[in-house]
Amino acid sequence: MTMHRWFAFLFILFSLGLAPGLGQSVRTQGLGGLLLPGPEAARYNPAYAAYPAGNYGYPEGFRLPVGLLGFLRQSANPFNYFFNKEAFFDKTNGFDLLSFYDQLTYLDSFLLNPARSPDEVVFTLLPSGISITDGQGNPLRTNFSRGTGGSAPTSLTPPPLFNIPVPLGLPGLSLDLGFFLSTDGLHITPSDTLQRALATGRVDPNTEYSLTGSGNAQAGISLGMAYATALPPLPGLEGQLYGGVRGEGFYGLGYAEATATAKARTDNQGQFDSNATSYTTKLFYSYVGNGTGFGVRADVGLALDYPLVGTGQDAALLTVGLGVRNLVGFSRWQGSEVTQDSSGASSPPQPATRSSGGFSPAFYLNGAYKSPLEMGSLLVGADLLWEGAPSGHLGLEYGFGPAHLRGGIGYQGGLVFGIGGGWQAEGFSLDTALTTHPAPFFGGWVYGLALSLGFSF
Repeated sequence: MTMHRWFAFLFILFSLGLAPGLGQSVRTQGLGGLLLPGPEAARYNPAYAAYPAGNYGYPEGFRLPVGLLGFLRQSANPFNYFFNKEAFFDKTNGFDLLSFYDQLTYLDSFLLNPARSPDEVVFTLLPSGISITDGQGNPLRTNFSRGTGGSAPTSLTPPPLFNIPVPLGLPGLSLDLGFFLSTDGLHITPSDTLQRALATGRVDPNTEYSLTGSGNAQAGISLGMAYATALPPLPGLEGQLYGGVRGEGFYGLGYAEATATAKARTDNQGQFDSNATSYTTKLFYSYVGNGTGFGVRADVGLALDYPLVGTGQDAALLTVGLGVRNLVGFSRWQGSEVTQDSSGASSPPQPATRSSGGFSPAFYLNGAYKSPLEMGSLLVGADLLWEGAPSGHLGLEYGFGPAHLRGGIGYQGGLVFGIGGGWQAEGFSLDTALTTHPAPFFGGWVYGLALSLGFSF
């Protein structure tokens, strides 16, 4: 049984928005995605807004959006449709939706080998069990997840594309206005019967097997107010404790949520019945003029700075922090929903609502240790995030004079790696990183390059 490319990746089309964009610094990418204690981590732990930036800070330059160069490729350039349709639809080198999606979700990295969609998805019943491959026989990943978001909205808005701080003139108190436009993740999930068949190597007669893909994208305006400060010393507790709280609300400009399910059924002899294959797609959408979207949430956080040996920049320092986002939150989108089946029949748009609320926290725990050495300095850090799904990172950095070398490993729906380096000189800074992430739907890795430059006069 085969399902052609346009169907197998239909749900990707609706999960496209702008990516998280320039969400990670080049240093963070070189550390395998590790986010160190400091103001850069204040979005995940509001206490870090009051944390001294110089403790683990590293003056980086401007992150160059080198990922935009990836759209010059024919395989990732949707505008080529208007200029060269023959090349656009070329089966071998033409435009590919998955390559476009892969580069779009990593705008701050130029992908050296972006993923490419299979020509078809093939379910095959073998003597040893069931296999799912592309048209060339390469196995596809039936469990795939990119991003921490699911197929339902939450009050956890994506990192803003840009943020405007609003001066309040009060120590520790901040107000910011942001605009976000982002995908919230892409997920592929097999049914319980398909999971069991893949695990046991056999299929049962008269049984349905299905594979579901889902994703969403959203855009809106966020308004956040936060307060962070160094807390008074506590009896018996050495080191400096920081605390912070944050409240954020958003007004939605648009939201799209898509789900596509492919189904196949076996006959009495346990063979796939070519007449019993089908698919269904469901799309929910909301935008200004068609629906409404809004949400609010509350975040809290603590961070502890613990000098071990020495003082100032020469001190060995240990820092740990815990942030809880969406301690209380609520979101609601009102819009329309349409469905389509394998016959091509579509339902008329129906009023629908997507909402979430109550106690649904996202936890962020991180820690770092830095120590001077006889020659240079060493920094080690780790973090763990739970936001609907677990992710975590471990990284280290060695500095000697103006040079820094770093590397790290992480898990974000699959293993990710990063190595990088930096050079800090008077009036000039350069940082580079080589990143990796799992190829969507396939085994193997996609490699990317990131770069930042800084000048001061």
